Amino acid sequence: MSTIIPLRNKRLSKQYQQLQERVIELKQLALSEFDALVKTGKIKGAWDDKTWVYRNRTIYFTRPYTESGDLVTGKTPEDKKIPISGVWADVYRLFILHKIKGHKGDPKTISGLMSQIVWLGEFYGYEISSLQALNQDKLDAVIPTLEANFIRRGPFERYKTIVSFVKKFVVVNKLCRSFVPKVKMKNPALGKADATSEISANARDKKHEENIDIYIGKIKQRFEEDKRRLARGEPAKYPEPKPYYDELRLLAMPFFLALGLRIGEVCRLHKDCIGYDEETEKWFLRVLTEKGELANARPVPRKWQDVIIKSHKRIIEITEQFRSFAKDVENRKEQAFVDVLAFPDRHPMILTALEENGYSPEEYFLRNEIGTTGSIHQSGITYNSLRITKDKDGNEKRGIYADSIVGKIIAKTKPGSNTSPKIVISKAQLASQAMNYYREYQQRVFHENEVDGEVSETISSTSYSVDMPFSDFLFIVKDDMFNAGPSSIGFVPRPMIKTDLVNWLIEDSSKSKSAFRRYDIRDDNNNIVNVTSHQFRHWLTTALLRSGKNESMIDLFMGRKAGQTRQYDHRTAKERAENMRSRYMSETPPDDVLGRRVKRMRDNNVCESEIENALNHTLSVVHYTPWGTCNRDLDVSPCEKGMMCLRGEDGNGCQHFGIDPDDEEAKQSIINTKVHYETQLAALLPNYEELSHKLNKQEPLDQHVQFCIDTINGCESALRAYERAKDAKDNQIPVVQVFSPEEAL
Repeated sequence: MSTIIPLRNKRLSKQYQQLQERVIELKQLALSEFDALVKTGKIKGAWDDKTWVYRNRTIYFTRPYTESGDLVTGKTPEDKKIPISGVWADVYRLFILHKIKGHKGDPKTISGLMSQIVWLGEFYGYEISSLQALNQDKLDAVIPTLEANFIRRGPFERYKTIVSFVKKFVVVNKLCRSFVPKVKMKNPALGKADATSEISANARDKKHEENIDIYIGKIKQRFEEDKRRLARGEPAKYPEPKPYYDELRLLAMPFFLALGLRIGEVCRLHKDCIGYDEETEKWFLRVLTEKGELANARPVPRKWQDVIIKSHKRIIEITEQFRSFAKDVENRKEQAFVDVLAFPDRHPMILTALEENGYSPEEYFLRNEIGTTGSIHQSGITYNSLRITKDKDGNEKRGIYADSIVGKIIAKTKPGSNTSPKIVISKAQLASQAMNYYREYQQRVFHENEVDGEVSETISSTSYSVDMPFSDFLFIVKDDMFNAGPSSIGFVPRPMIKTDLVNWLIEDSSKSKSAFRRYDIRDDNNNIVNVTSHQFRHWLTTALLRSGKNESMIDLFMGRKAGQTRQYDHRTAKERAENMRSRYMSETPPDDVLGRRVKRMRDNNVCESEIENALNHTLSVVHYTPWGTCNRDLDVSPCEKGMMCLRGEDGNGCQHFGIDPDDEEAKQSIINTKVHYETQLAALLPNYEELSHKLNKQEPLDQHVQFCIDTINGCESALRAYERAKDAKDNQIPVVQVFSPEEAL
């Protein structure tokens, strides 16, 4: 026994040494790629740094706990975050570098990875032995720790990312024993898939606000009434904190309501986004689509054309002054800020005082030239932004431009005044600070790092990239425009950003009041309304579906991937049933079980009213499946037979299953299902004996093969029904030929 233990330790020591050598080898290969990304500005930092900055997003290679055992959050001070060291740190850096290479999406997807995968190393104390010995049980052992620190989907999302990290990087690069990591944790989102579940009902309620148009309309109504009050010389009932504070965001609402744009798509609309097609005589909107979809031109609905055109015109009028200044900053940088710091009515005594103390009047000014506490210069600079004060605890508080203070002089600046201390401000230093803030906004908007004092003005997506300086943004403002605190609109030009709209729509006690609170907009329960920007997309999609629009058209119109519209369908089961009822009562009903029943009833001279009554009973509830519709009452008798829609009992399809001839997305799902099972059979049949041990032992292979054949036959039936409905030649489905796997080989 005494001999075996040293031999085992020696073997393990050798394995750990090999692992360390493997990590060093990978690191040496990666360093040249890392240096290249640093040189181009994609990454800021050194390899062993505690943080990297990728496209203006900070990636922390730190532990999830502080030394005192507190969970690290966004508010945790930098000096409290503990850096990771050793082999685990290099493995994490190698993985992040691997994900960065070729990445074109939102940089926050990269910066968020470390906060998820770090829990694997933390659980095992960053021991090299734990990395070497990783297996499925060790992955699953992390789950309780995740559940203890996070709620809702938090544990599952982190666990899933950890499994992906091990499967696609650690195992592939031979950093642990070879195995196939699997996600063995129930996805809490699956509860939403059951349309009858409470989870699904709650999710629908949160995503869809039926009266969103009414609530926005009430704000608009009260805003316009206040304008009329002011015109009559009366005080406003719901005053704006400053000019354009509400108006600009109200002008953005038609783009949400009419076209269902995402919040980011609204913020980055081009100043020339409106176009007119002379051939179709229709207006359209140029949209830089998010989520990896191509930029496109969206047709503006006719009923919204006047509203959209007027909104666009008014936005251009309001933002013209900010646009011209942004253009000047783009061309002349700091000098543009210097030139707006003008004081045309200076008293000669001020000029003399500056010159006598060695300051050029062209390059410096006195703080009191702006006024006193609360005063605002015509450029937007405030007196308070140039102050240095102390709070009640004696701590120093500096205005955001206080670093431009260069001295103090004792002087008299106007006749009759006393000689007193005056603060001297450097225009050049103030302009330099403003330019730094300007570049920070560029990094935030374009998700790029600053390189040699410049930031790439390119909006990037996985499918396109567009050069678009700030002056080309439709919603261009100044930095304090949407800050309810100061009365100034700001000094630095920038586009409207997502938080400007989010804070206006959603009540948050830590921020300024929402528009709904300020205008006292309440729901039926007398609660202040809260609206998320994404609820507009759910509201518009449901409205389009209610109007009878095709799902494929809606997907294109909303800039979604095919098939996503159903996740946004908030029609009631009764509404969906009514939509299907109208199809079955048409002259050419769908070529499915229920459609053929209607055909037989008509052939037997059953009156239309009785046919309609029968349909109303059958279609009391209609649910969508990936392949069509189900008229089974799932509230009473939930269906637990997956894939039985297409298969039925013998490949002829379920009696509750129906097709929508206009639903191309469901048709594509049927085609995909057919190809999937054809591929399975093509692989199974030639290797019956060899592959039998890989199948589920509880389901004999013969039963599995028959299941595949029946499903394929059901797919064939449904696809033929699509063709018969399209041709409208007759209402009979031809006998489906039994699928022969041998012929597919």
